[in-house]
Amino acid sequence: MIRFVAVSAAVLACACSKSETPKVDTTTPSTAPAPTPSTAASNAPASDSMILVRGSITSVTPTQVVVKTDSATVTVNTPQPVHVFSRGKSDLSHVTPNSFIGVTTVKQPDGSEKATEIHIFPNELRGLGEGSRMMTPPPGAPAGGAGSRMTNGAVSDSKMTNGTAGSKMSNGAVASTNGTSIVVQFAGGSTTAVVPANTPIMEIKATDKKLAAGEQVVVVATKGADGTLVSQKVLLAK
Repeated sequence: MIRFVAVSAAVLACACSKSETPKVDTTTPSTAPAPTPSTAASNAPASDSMILVRGSITSVTPTQVVVKTDSATVTVNTPQPVHVFSRGKSDLSHVTPNSFIGVTTVKQPDGSEKATEIHIFPNELRGLGEGSRMMTPPPGAPAGGAGSRMTNGAVSDSKMTNGTAGSKMSNGAVASTNGTSIVVQFAGGSTTAVVPANTPIMEIKATDKKLAAGEQVVVVATKGADGTLVSQKVLLAK
């Protein structure tokens, strides 16, 4: 059976793996728009036929890319232009109101969610993996340990403060004596995350790098009525 994720069911992760290692979440986006504070959310791609193919490229031509997944080899047609995205270091100043992000969090003893990593998506990938769900613990993780939650959604322009010395920052985050907090909205809910100062923040951006055999990728494709997969968006997983 070909192992890919149909974006209308609801599963997990935007980078490449079944464990907690890949922090970028490409889990099934919701078909309903997130309750974001701006009409920019309308730019989210239609998700009812979206397929995410994760694996290693075995061959690539100007019109097709062949990806070996965990269970099969999948061919995806790639009409030009194909947009390739990679990840690079960023900072909290780029986490602005209504930006679409993926945040990995771990629940703290007081019930709060502490961010362990944040990924900022470009508008071309807005809506990808929208929602919030627990991630599969990595192999060997102790039973009963605190698991990680992945939430993909739009940053709220929240007016909340956290702690006794809170004050709203211009980038939509909230500074306080407990650290910085962000509210991530998705269809059906929201997650508030405390962001420690040393939290890794990555930004996904378009790159001129050419696809090549051996690259670990996530191919964002659509499935036609005849079962053919087509994509013009490919994320480099490393």
